[in-house]
Amino acid sequence: MKAFFKTILSLAALVAFICVGLAACGFLRFDSGNSGITSDSNSSSSSSGSGSNSGSSSSGSSSNNGSSSSGSNSGNSSGGNSSSQPKEDSDGTFIYSGASVKAANTSISGDIVIPASHNGTLIDTIPASAFKGCYGITSITVPESITSIGEGAFNGCSLLRSITLPFVGHQRGNNGSSACFGYIFGPGSYQGSKSVSVYNRSISGPQYYYVPSTLRSVTITNETIIDSGAFYDCSMLTEINLNDGILQVGVSSFAGCSKIEKINLPSITIIPSSLFSGCISLSSFTINDSVDTIGSSAFKGCTALSSVNSTKAGEFIIPDSVTSIGEGAFNGCSFVKSITLPFVGYQRGNNGSSACFGYIFGSGSYQGSKSVSVYNRSISGPQYYYVPSALRSVTITNETIIDSGAFYDCSMIETLKINSSASQNVGKDAFKNTATPDWV
Repeated sequence: MKAFFKTILSLAALVAFICVGLAACGFLRFDSGNSGITSDSNSSSSSSGSGSNSGSSSSGSSSNNGSSSSGSNSGNSSGGNSSSQPKEDSDGTFIYSGASVKAANTSISGDIVIPASHNGTLIDTIPASAFKGCYGITSITVPESITSIGEGAFNGCSLLRSITLPFVGHQRGNNGSSACFGYIFGPGSYQGSKSVSVYNRSISGPQYYYVPSTLRSVTITNETIIDSGAFYDCSMLTEINLNDGILQVGVSSFAGCSKIEKINLPSITIIPSSLFSGCISLSSFTINDSVDTIGSSAFKGCTALSSVNSTKAGEFIIPDSVTSIGEGAFNGCSFVKSITLPFVGYQRGNNGSSACFGYIFGSGSYQGSKSVSVYNRSISGPQYYYVPSALRSVTITNETIIDSGAFYDCSMIETLKINSSASQNVGKDAFKNTATPDWV
């Protein structure tokens, strides 16, 4: 008999243990208002508060598909909003989300000025595609508070005529394809767009960006570096206004900007290769006294360039701060009538073909040029340089050596003035078939 009761007690303990386990897992519920154990067909349980659940339900009228502590909600929560996304707010023109801003809708139009702050929050981000398809916008002003602009932020703004930006491309001082002006318009074409080649593109990156063909004026307010090819091929632009704080510009930064007439770069120290190549409307330029290098082909094809560091048409004055001038730097500048240089050829005191006067005009012929023989040419070097036929006056201010054949065959020159300190180092045939120099 004792063995029987011990067996019964053991079975009871086992049943109790199983029930406690099932209750803990939510499969059994002890209801204080009911004398027994209720089976629950839903693994989600509803705690205090009104709300009905698709499994077990308690009294109330709100429907819930998950578990909640009170009220109606879809998903799991514990009495509050679990979303980490910043709250969106709109003023009818813009939608603000934290520190970012985008268009409220694509129907906004006219002159748009993006605010620097909203309700006390500084606005610093324009995300990708933020104003995509806002075809009615004609002018955009972006404040200096903005530190990043996403790719294609203004894609489809096909009536845009002017834009003011704190920097070029994605962010201030960057490089690569995201440093191109066209980056903010994106790689997707749209009606009224013009393709511009991406200069510094990666192998997998876009080949073209699509800029509004109506765009004429660009103003940059707070940039430090203009990367190589930043405005490459932007032939629709007639005006690029740059802040004085730009210290560096890259190769071909403005190449192909065929409608630009003037541009100011007062703080740079290097004019890199092909900087203005193909800028056929550029009429004047100022080289500041801090510039020490003018790269090859820097002004190549600038057929309208008629003054450098001068208000007098046809006069080019290169400051003494310049220590090197690349081959063909002024190739195609056919309007030059008078030029002042610190030295002859590539650099002060050099020799060989790069010490010829014609070196800075290059070996490619152009309309309005005259060929001059290269006196000290190498076997593989050019046979001729092409000097503007309109050139009449040359002044050399700070040379040490006039190499053999330096001005050989420059018959277009009528007046030649050279600093007197170079008169003791003159090579053979330096002035053959050209004007006799005045040593000053």
